[in-house]
Amino acid sequence: MLSVLGGTVNTLIDSTFVSRNLDSSALAAISVNMPVFLALCMVGSLFGVGSFIASSHALGASKVEDAQAYYHSAILFSVLFSLGFMAVGFFFPTQVANFLTNDPSLTDMVTDYCRITLIGSLPYILVYIPTYFLQLSGRTKDMTTMTLIMVISDIILDWLFLFVFKWGIAGAALASVISTLAAAVFGFLRLHLHDHIFRLRLRHFRLFGLKNIILFGSSAAIGNLMDVIRMFVLNMIIYSASGTQGLAIWAVVNSLLEITLCITTGIPRTAAPMLGIYIGGHDNEGVRSLVRLQIRLGLMLTFLFGLTAVVFHEPIGRFYKIRLDMLVPFICLGLSVLQEVLCSILGSYFNVAKRVFFSNFIMVIRTFVFPILFAQICYYFNLPVWFFLPVSMTVTLLVTVLIARSQSIMTRGKDHELSPILLLDDYLEKHNQVKAFSIVSSNEAICQASADVIDFCLENGMDRKTGTKLGLALEEVMTVMVQKSLNKENDPVDVRIFSYQSTFGISIMCSGKEYNLFKEAFENQEDDFNMGVQMIQKISKDCHYLYSLGMNILTVEF
Repeated sequence: MLSVLGGTVNTLIDSTFVSRNLDSSALAAISVNMPVFLALCMVGSLFGVGSFIASSHALGASKVEDAQAYYHSAILFSVLFSLGFMAVGFFFPTQVANFLTNDPSLTDMVTDYCRITLIGSLPYILVYIPTYFLQLSGRTKDMTTMTLIMVISDIILDWLFLFVFKWGIAGAALASVISTLAAAVFGFLRLHLHDHIFRLRLRHFRLFGLKNIILFGSSAAIGNLMDVIRMFVLNMIIYSASGTQGLAIWAVVNSLLEITLCITTGIPRTAAPMLGIYIGGHDNEGVRSLVRLQIRLGLMLTFLFGLTAVVFHEPIGRFYKIRLDMLVPFICLGLSVLQEVLCSILGSYFNVAKRVFFSNFIMVIRTFVFPILFAQICYYFNLPVWFFLPVSMTVTLLVTVLIARSQSIMTRGKDHELSPILLLDDYLEKHNQVKAFSIVSSNEAICQASADVIDFCLENGMDRKTGTKLGLALEEVMTVMVQKSLNKENDPVDVRIFSYQSTFGISIMCSGKEYNLFKEAFENQEDDFNMGVQMIQKISKDCHYLYSLGMNILTVEF
């Protein structure tokens, strides 16, 4: 969750240092420049999120080479697009600044910030890729280190460029570019040196899977695109309603919204690859459990954030040198993030569940249509313009639930009836073709699980020979895992037995150090310890091993 701040924390730090070193006009200039920054985020998230989800699906299907190709393809596309942004920064920064603002007092500062941001677009776009793929590799400590590198270096460089060298707003922009570059370099180095799947290899650099990358990345990209347009339009509405002081307040509110991204975006992003594995394996109970966990955690954290912002609205205003009362804007902010985290969780879920159109629809109304509509209504009726924040999120959530509910109702009475809200097909569960449970990694629990497998096979019309095969597979695999200390004794291990599409199988998921017992058995065939696993490999249809998200995932199919 904290790593999500890495992509946007620069703006928060820049706003803080600029507010302490310069005046409110400079703070307003940063707010005006937000569409440029969000445009870079749009491209970065398109290729980062798209390749991330596509790779997780490929890994779930044991297609490692496809996952590698998606990773390298995303890097290649990111570099190509950043060259276009750099050209605009070199040759047309004044034209971009004039498009963003018609206030002559802001034009020069907007131009300086815009020029450096666009010329330094490459790290802003590329940083998304190592951030996501470190998560997919289960390297959360490296993700945290990336964020720390970005935050600490940006703070140091902002202080140096603004307070020592007196470079003004251009120094703040340059500090952001350099700190983002440092974080991106660290992330790619960690992947290259310590991950056998996502190591940079020249032969993998090709234009691969663009359709899937765009499909899965479209929701995040559309969200950032809508943010670009929304910021541009809202800047004009707020400027018309409250002038430069209103834009300064809006810059502070935006800075706090950037902080909430670690909750509203961080929670669903963290869950996305696990959801992909559950959905790919038709594990509906796992999906429901993970969605419930996201909702509980999201509501708790956003409530605490909103309460803190309201209680400390005066000190925050004084820190940013804002003289106007900020209680109403902060109350609206606190109320809005409660609904926003729910909308974000549902939108991300539908994207991973391959309901991309519905996910994109939620993103458009959440980030653009309703915020602009209700901001304009507030301005027209001379209401506090900040009311648009909670109202737009509330309406978005209601519309999302109503549409999902209506799609569920349309399937009633059919064999593959969809569940309310999440639209899950529980056909396998209703016909007892899947069974999921957790066990502890002890010999007694393993024997009981083996017996459960045999019972499951008999209940699904399989012969006892097939059931014995599956039971043996579970018993042998689990025994090796326990003896190799992959999982601490009494730690839970997720087990799933399935029967669909003429395939019977068992899937085991556990945390612990990486250990491919199938590869070990193949390479050390003389070792008596591996005889049981070798026998399973001979009698099974296929054996898959995957280490992702810090977990060992093993699947045996018959």
